[in-house]
Amino acid sequence: MVILSAPRTGSNWLCTLLDSHPDVLCHHEIFNPEAIHPSLRYRDGRLDLGSVDERDRDPLSVLQRVWQADFGHRVVGFKLCKGQNPKVFDAVLADRKVKKILIERRNRVKTFVSEEVAERTGEWESYPGLELGQQRVRIEVDPDRLLRHVEVNRRYYQGLRAALEESGQRWLELSYEALSTHAERRRALDFLGVPDQALSAATRKQNPRDLSEVVANFGALRSALRGSELEPELVSLDP
Repeated sequence: MVILSAPRTGSNWLCTLLDSHPDVLCHHEIFNPEAIHPSLRYRDGRLDLGSVDERDRDPLSVLQRVWQADFGHRVVGFKLCKGQNPKVFDAVLADRKVKKILIERRNRVKTFVSEEVAERTGEWESYPGLELGQQRVRIEVDPDRLLRHVEVNRRYYQGLRAALEESGQRWLELSYEALSTHAERRRALDFLGVPDQALSAATRKQNPRDLSEVVANFGALRSALRGSELEPELVSLDP
């Protein structure tokens, strides 16, 4: 199983939810350019995938090691974020035995703002017990950069759907906004072929504030987006 996502769309949340199921082992970004991020349960050294340099020299070999190290679980998977390791991306996308889950955040403005905040703070993961910076930043949002970001993500997901449809593969699409519901979680478990049961997340929300508290030029941004399809996303609340 592979979770295909753009940054800041709830993929870490989904990884920890699935990883809480006794039949599922779900890693995080095994092919992150900076580090190897296995399942939170296996960050104690039991899963040895070598160094980042070793991984990058032979990523497909590491991919096979991930599949083989199931630790007794029926389903093994990881998340692959937009732009990470083209060799692995092409391999898993073409492999019909690998189940694909696409997770997307409907609020494109919050996706952009969350990514900008993470870039500024360097804080991409948020789990209980993980120390984060105490200062909550406010950022200026350039409307043109926001629109470009929206378009890049749109093309990314459009490309994924087109490739999977052309190759005749089934896939599942999940929404960040619906992931808190039992119905959405059950859809994921049904797709993976494991029994339905309660799942528990090991993440915490990094930016729980309204956009008006995070975006320093909120008024100007609202004026720039007035009348556009993005305007309602400035004030919509996450569930």
